[in-house]
Amino acid sequence: MLNNDLTFQDTNMKAYLQISLLLLLTGAARGQSLTVGPGSKLVLKGNVSLVIRNSALINNGEILEGNSTVHFTGQKDSSTAYLGGNSNTMLYNLTINKSSMGAVLKASTTVRHVLGVYNGNLYADSNLILKSDSLLTARVDAVPAGANIHGKAIVERYFPNRRAWRLVTSPLTATTSIFESWQNKGIYTPGLHTSITGPNPTGPGGNGLDPSPLNNASMKKWNTATQALENIVNTKQPLSPGNNGSADNTGYFLFVRGDRDYNNFYLPNSNNTTLRSNGKLQVGTQTFTAAATAGGYTLIGNPFASPVDFNKINRTNLVKRFYIWDPLLNELGAYVMLDDLDNDGVFTKSILASSQTQHIQSSQAFFVETLSNGSAGISFAENSKSDGNNNKLFRPGAGSGTHNSTQSLRIVLHLDNGGANSIPADGVLLEYNDQYSKGIDRDDALKYANINETLAILKDNYPLTAERSPMPTENDTIFLRLQRTSKRAYLLEFNPSGITDITLTAWLEDNYLKTSVPVSLTQNSSIPFLVDGNSASAAVNRFRVVFKKLVVLPDNNIAISAVQQQQQVHINWMMPDETGITKYTVEKSTDGIHFTTLTTLLATGLEQYLAKDAMLQAGFVFYRVLYTTVSGEIKYSNVVKIKMDDAAMGKISVYPNPVQNNIVQVQLKQYPAGRYQFRLMSTDGRVLYEYSTAHQGGSAALTLKPAITLAAGNYLLEISNSNNSPSTIVQVMVK
Repeated sequence: MLNNDLTFQDTNMKAYLQISLLLLLTGAARGQSLTVGPGSKLVLKGNVSLVIRNSALINNGEILEGNSTVHFTGQKDSSTAYLGGNSNTMLYNLTINKSSMGAVLKASTTVRHVLGVYNGNLYADSNLILKSDSLLTARVDAVPAGANIHGKAIVERYFPNRRAWRLVTSPLTATTSIFESWQNKGIYTPGLHTSITGPNPTGPGGNGLDPSPLNNASMKKWNTATQALENIVNTKQPLSPGNNGSADNTGYFLFVRGDRDYNNFYLPNSNNTTLRSNGKLQVGTQTFTAAATAGGYTLIGNPFASPVDFNKINRTNLVKRFYIWDPLLNELGAYVMLDDLDNDGVFTKSILASSQTQHIQSSQAFFVETLSNGSAGISFAENSKSDGNNNKLFRPGAGSGTHNSTQSLRIVLHLDNGGANSIPADGVLLEYNDQYSKGIDRDDALKYANINETLAILKDNYPLTAERSPMPTENDTIFLRLQRTSKRAYLLEFNPSGITDITLTAWLEDNYLKTSVPVSLTQNSSIPFLVDGNSASAAVNRFRVVFKKLVVLPDNNIAISAVQQQQQVHINWMMPDETGITKYTVEKSTDGIHFTTLTTLLATGLEQYLAKDAMLQAGFVFYRVLYTTVSGEIKYSNVVKIKMDDAAMGKISVYPNPVQNNIVQVQLKQYPAGRYQFRLMSTDGRVLYEYSTAHQGGSAALTLKPAITLAAGNYLLEISNSNNSPSTIVQVMVK
């Protein structure tokens, strides 16, 4: 028994050997147990491995878990191998790897990171809690055949301080009722559970629904037959309808205001909360039936208390596509579509600002789409689990990522709150490739209507969130449908990628203001607009994008070229006959439409001229030369286009690496101007340090000084900018 504090630290594996030896000796001489006495502490600093072989761990004091792992091994049964005591035991990782028999939890045991049952059985005995908080959400690793988890457990899901709808589930079978679980039997406990409202609430003694000022339904489920969400009118029913242990959970659309504080019914009140549900963890293959009609949708709840990789989920007659609800978009959230049409494992998403990836989180639900008429379904095997915890989706913040194998144009609707305070509300995606069809087919994705603003592409009277088609030509039109607006300021942001036709131009036509504004097809741009008191300003068909071909009538006598030379672009031109020419003006553009003066040179009769551009930035750049004659006549050359060499542009490095003296030195090489955010994270995604700065463009050196002392190990440095471009991640080492 430990009657005094005992500390082990992961230094050169000495702690692992010491604890293993301690338990072997304790098991032989002290009745096969390691007991932490009242008032004592067992301190496991860092990544310590505590091996419990044919022994018991009895905690009557306190265990400080650090990032440690407690391993139960051996072949003795649960009368010998167990975790007990009078104290709640908090563990970082818990693993069961018994050559026979299993281990039992005889006392309350909370796991913060990973529960691994790799061989033998774990008897949870209603004492297991899978923790979720602002930093981590515990997950159950893949459980192989022959291993199992018996008994009930509590699964948590943390929600940040944000009033929003959520697509959620409880990854359990044989659960208690919605009322007992997520409403805590009607009892208010700060920071836990939530209120669930609906029409005709009768409270704890009736249908379980909580009364609210408006009695609006705050929980819905999907009716596959009618293809519509319907209100939950009684919460005195099981949270997971089934109890067979196989795909018994269901998905819900739930409005989370915060915990059960009655003040949360009134705007803008909200707070953090954690939903807890009690039941049996689902283990083994879980198969759900989907809609049997082509184009039908089914709401699926992730059946595992673990992230799953959509790439590893087995689909029968389903498009490799799913829809989620991102609560960080707009004011109450918005739908986001992700698909992988070429089956290369990389997903394209309809709204780049969303942090959703192909990893479906624990307690998250999502929609799938049936491919053709006939039986359809989706199956989750244990090997579909992943370690892809996505803290951003269930925590305050935003992220981005994209994969574009084609030319594309994203149109994003923002709530314009002024400058950097604008909020992405919704968006659509257009991808262009000659292999796509001009008509509507399965490459195109239908639009789900949001609670608030909803932006869609209207094609053949179908609302789309993603349209795939051949490259647009003269007079091709994108018809936008904008619904559910309010009287306020908005922004339409246009994000082109990879469009190479410099003769193609785009114009946003505003049917209300009767204006036509050019849209850049080479760089991000934003166009503000207002919805005012006039009903025409809120017309759903107010906007459309029309493509035109740029007609250029250059002077073909000017021979112009542009070549990148390391950190400069050299613009060369020749004019065989300079009669009457007084000067040359070199112009530069980043969109091929709007040009600015780079430099002016007097005509000297040399016939061959050179100008240099040292203000480089990533992406495409356009140049042209105009000349002025003594009579004031101006003529232009052809436009030349150059793409900056990736080897010389936009590079970032950390030096020295490993870092020294807890200071991270960062070198930016030819980065475009903008505001950049730096986040230093642990390898499990925890944010340890954040820094933001304005960069004037070009190269620069920055010094990051984390307030905390960085322990030896590997870290990730994420660099992102304010225009939602894909972030860059650099590995940082500390010795």
